[in-house]
Amino acid sequence: MQFHPQPIEGTSLAQRVRTLRHGDFARSAHLKGLGDDFIRSRSAGYSATSRTTLVSVLRDQYATQKLTEAQEAQLQALAHPGAVTMTCGHQLVLGGGPLYVHSKIREVSALSSQWEVPARPVVPIFWMATEDHDVEEIRHISFEGKRYSMPNAYEGWATGSIPSEAVLPVLEAIEKDWGQHAAIGDQLKILKASYVLGETLTDATRRMMAHWHPNVLCLDASDARLKALAKDLWSDEIQHQRMFALQEPGPWDARGWEPPVEVKPSTLFLLEQGRRTRLDYQGKGEWLFGEMKLSEKELLARVQTHPETFSPNAILRPIYQECILPNVLYAGGSGEMEYWLQLIPYFRAQGMAEVRMHLRTSFEWWPVKSWRNWQKLAPHGLRYHATISEVREAWLKEEAAPQENAHPVTEALATLVKQEYGKYTDLERSADAWLKRISNEETRMRQRARRAALRTQNDRWKRFLAIKATQFPGSVESGGAGSMQERTWTALDLAYHFGRLSFDAMEEGLVKHLDLNDGLPFLWGWMLPDSGE
Repeated sequence: MQFHPQPIEGTSLAQRVRTLRHGDFARSAHLKGLGDDFIRSRSAGYSATSRTTLVSVLRDQYATQKLTEAQEAQLQALAHPGAVTMTCGHQLVLGGGPLYVHSKIREVSALSSQWEVPARPVVPIFWMATEDHDVEEIRHISFEGKRYSMPNAYEGWATGSIPSEAVLPVLEAIEKDWGQHAAIGDQLKILKASYVLGETLTDATRRMMAHWHPNVLCLDASDARLKALAKDLWSDEIQHQRMFALQEPGPWDARGWEPPVEVKPSTLFLLEQGRRTRLDYQGKGEWLFGEMKLSEKELLARVQTHPETFSPNAILRPIYQECILPNVLYAGGSGEMEYWLQLIPYFRAQGMAEVRMHLRTSFEWWPVKSWRNWQKLAPHGLRYHATISEVREAWLKEEAAPQENAHPVTEALATLVKQEYGKYTDLERSADAWLKRISNEETRMRQRARRAALRTQNDRWKRFLAIKATQFPGSVESGGAGSMQERTWTALDLAYHFGRLSFDAMEEGLVKHLDLNDGLPFLWGWMLPDSGE
């Protein structure tokens, strides 16, 4: 397949983030191009002790599975005193998650290869959100109109600790429905080899990503040794509620927007027996953990003895990341990037390194049939992101079809009725009822006329709806805009439509076209069929 970057104009993609980036945060170093001086200073500021710990943790985490050749090379590179990381992250979604998870992993891989030099290796890291406890968000996988779900038996669990065996019935159900499809069967073999009895969703995700993205290291940051590197962060939040104190909502307030994350005095959870429970600050050095009251002194003592039991919430997680990695860039979608912008005052006040906040590329995958339909519709000036209703109205206007809510015949008759019968006051109600019936009939007549107008464009309309059904799943059924394909399709969909996963072609396109010193040259790209397909 071939990667084609698309112009930013004509799409509302990531508009809020773009508005903030070009407005209040335009001069922030976090949004500027990456430079050798910053990479050098970031690696120099990362302690040898932290580096040794990080490399040791990663090697231990891969102990139960064989590192790919590329991963072994990355791990050795990370041990180099000049090495830095580029990072993306996501929840442990069933079956590897939607396609945008894979695209941001490959984007980080592409960016890291662009900036690597022998003296300063740049290692791509996928941060697995093993401590996230929103089980409902991760336990489903949808494919070809059917939803397959893991049992709803793990509410409150840190998802990384959920046993792999919980997913096996899901894989059996998919195999029963689709195992005869060769390409899907190949992906099911990968999934079945990943969800191993006696292991967890963390282990399964690491195994899957090694198949699909063998150049990227997956990190589970719940390790006690990594948590110990962040003792000062946990203590500072307990003593000073620093994240809450340093919030600056002005850029959002000025536009009448809510900040992406509501920050409360407590940004911490505690982990106990696989469950993750919020620590609620009660004021005056007192905290509530479930129904248990804890003092500041007790929590600070716990930081020293059991730092692994502390878990950051969504807004503190990036800070924890920057405490334990020699990180120079984080790549995320618009939602992630907006709350990273929310962190800039914290980075500035705490004197932390100015990690680059990179808005990832969105991807659309074009099956041959959809691409051929698009090529036939393109001469009509069709806008790709136009909704079904927008296109319908434009094409009806092109055919001079009647407007839906107008009643010119009824209005003309109303004038005649008033002239002929208006002098008879006792006929007023009868005249109104008569005109109402005529109005209703005119509404139905105009609807029939509009359908007739669309029938003159029947082939064009069918092609358009077929494109929408594939590129914006759910749009035809709902009559709305639908979701971008990358948010609903998974690896199974790529296997079904293309017979293979073209992640390498996607990364090659990013390496060729993406330039970190060129602002945001594009925000989305098309993966098109090869010539002759």
